[in-house]
Amino acid sequence: MDRDWARLGSALRAAREDLGLEQQQVAERIGVKRGALRNVERGEISRVTPTVREYTRIVGWTEASIDAVLSGGEPTREAVPPDEPASAIVDTPEELPLRIKAALAAGGPVLDTAVINLPGEDGEDSEAQMVIIVKGRGGNATPEQIQKALLQWEKTEAQIRGSGKE
Repeated sequence: MDRDWARLGSALRAAREDLGLEQQQVAERIGVKRGALRNVERGEISRVTPTVREYTRIVGWTEASIDAVLSGGEPTREAVPPDEPASAIVDTPEELPLRIKAALAAGGPVLDTAVINLPGEDGEDSEAQMVIIVKGRGGNATPEQIQKALLQWEKTEAQIRGSGKE
């Protein structure tokens, strides 16, 4: 079976950037040097190491995501990254509009988050970012319903990210 290490590294880098994390921050959380993380992101590895497993955990992927991405598939996200409780994700700064505060306070689990750099002129990133919080609508969704919602979000996220690259 062909395993695409560069694809895995690129997907991990994109997931890290989506979370607004710097390479150095992730390296420190894992307990490795930044160069080790750089090698993973460049695909300059040939096996799944504890560093790779911890990296996927930090970006909120399931364990099965590693093999899925290596085989050409997409990662599956945990409902909430394991070391980031939902309450921390939905803390509402005072400057948020009331309708956003109300939506965050409504019942339902936080399924995912994304930070997307908005495109600027000439294809470069602008100084603005879009922050997205994906929430389930009820507190008693089944695992199948949550998985379906996550798949819907992944399709939507791909459309959002693809729309700026014309």
